[in-house]
Amino acid sequence: MPEKHFKHNKNNTVGVELELQLIDEKTKELTTGTTKILKSLGNYQNIKHELFESVIEINSSPCLTINELKDDLKKHVKVLHECAAKHGIKLAMAGTHPSSNWAHQEISPIKRYQQIVDKIQMPVKRMLIFGLHVHVGVATGDEAIAVNNALMNYLPHLLALSCSSPYWVKRDSGMESYRVKILETLPTTGLPFKLHSYEEYIDLVNVLKKAGTIESIREIWWDVRPHPDFGTVEVRVCDAMPLMDDVLAMAALIQSLIAHLSKMFRVKDEIGHLPSFLIRENKWRAARYGIDAELITDSFGKIVPMRKEIEKLFNEIEPTAKEINADKELNKIWDIFKRGTSSKRQRKIHSETNGNWNAIVDSLINEFEESWQLKKVTTV
Repeated sequence: MPEKHFKHNKNNTVGVELELQLIDEKTKELTTGTTKILKSLGNYQNIKHELFESVIEINSSPCLTINELKDDLKKHVKVLHECAAKHGIKLAMAGTHPSSNWAHQEISPIKRYQQIVDKIQMPVKRMLIFGLHVHVGVATGDEAIAVNNALMNYLPHLLALSCSSPYWVKRDSGMESYRVKILETLPTTGLPFKLHSYEEYIDLVNVLKKAGTIESIREIWWDVRPHPDFGTVEVRVCDAMPLMDDVLAMAALIQSLIAHLSKMFRVKDEIGHLPSFLIRENKWRAARYGIDAELITDSFGKIVPMRKEIEKLFNEIEPTAKEINADKELNKIWDIFKRGTSSKRQRKIHSETNGNWNAIVDSLINEFEESWQLKKVTTV
């Protein structure tokens, strides 16, 4: 990383990273497949390795609007789906696979991942988790820091809406998002520090690099982080979401929120920030109870239902969403409350099928294929 550089991004562009599960269509368990899929695809820039061979990542191009993002993602999802099907592999998205065991997974052959495993050992070997990462462009490094700080207040909201990881190796975690608790066991993860300037952030990165804690910014795995090379703020707190409409609604929410906070920074409006211990508590509540959580909203301990907090946030950012043509997809946030998050839907199927794990996996596959409008492909 160029230590002083922050790529100027005059527009609040939006980009998404999807982490997908590779599932054996017969056993319904996670399966090794990334390397052979990528070999079949050739030099396809938007589909990449992740830590495990049973995980594959789609990276969108930077887009100006959510509609543009939708078209871009659908193209890459279709390419991956068709290639995976030829190898007898199904795709799904959720924060965890309900039954597959992390201990049985093969690590990616990529040198960087091999080095990370060698360095961190078992904590990273347990990272059989799947997230949704959203990048939004900002103009300067100092703007990125101000937005990053302000976004911490809203990370519990974003996590609650995306919850999709109630199960872990055939056990009910009791959480709506168990994924974030697994992730927090790694170094340089969780809530970021409140910083005062981009210069302070660069100093932090340089210290961590000099001390051998990280090799690059890519190993700062905070829930939200500035990304100098892309000129973005990257929100990383969300579980992977199986439905296309939910992915786009979340991207619209995050793009609109960051655009709103960027505007406040540029006109020198004060951007509030709850004490870090309250943000930490709210994140726990979101992971534990999802959209049923009650959030602490001030230093006096006032609590407000998550839906009310989302309504308040929605009203604040709706004018900005209209300005950037994100309002149509933003309105689909309310569908999450109507049908429930993926965690709630998974629990419903678990109850209705008397604990049939394969039924949950089938439901995730079906939701993914139907929502992304994928035609069934005959396997060989």
